[in-house]
Amino acid sequence: MASETERHRLGRDDWIEAALDALVERGIEGVRIDRLCQRLGVTKGSFYHHFARRDDLLEGLVDFWANTQPKATTHELASSGTDAMARLVAVTRLVADRDIGRRDHAMRAWAAADPRAARAVQQADCQILALLHSLLRDLGVPSDEIHPLSRVLFFSALGAYEAPTAFAGRSQRSFARYLLRLVQERARGAPMPGKEIA
Repeated sequence: MASETERHRLGRDDWIEAALDALVERGIEGVRIDRLCQRLGVTKGSFYHHFARRDDLLEGLVDFWANTQPKATTHELASSGTDAMARLVAVTRLVADRDIGRRDHAMRAWAAADPRAARAVQQADCQILALLHSLLRDLGVPSDEIHPLSRVLFFSALGAYEAPTAFAGRSQRSFARYLLRLVQERARGAPMPGKEIA
């Protein structure tokens, strides 16, 4: 086990990240204090230094998904520059490269049985849809097409990791390139994405 100094070096975010990994691996029943202590190599004293009880950890997990996760995504996209197509390409990269899909799947499974998680998922979804709406607007997609096209992109991303076998040997990135071409066709003057997501 870790020393007293090491266990107090762990922050709330470390526990929440560990809880999220446990949620992915075992579902909500896997988010247990003893299992998390074992995963992090610390005693329960470290846990109780940050949380009064397991329910407080679950509230932190809910808050992370509803707020921190979308904000981190938005912050990362901001570093992609001001070009709207480059930022849209970055969205596809995030889904493909950061394993967001497995976490999102785990949160939605938990949300099916827990109203707190359901609210967090809904709040995060609204922020991501608002981001897509903004990107499509910046690309010059006609205003009456922004709402349905943002949903096409959103539900395509969900489907890509909820039903990966549907690709039948084709890569998810080739599908992402198709979606980007679809957006480009609907946009005015948006550059065709190249091999950045190949």
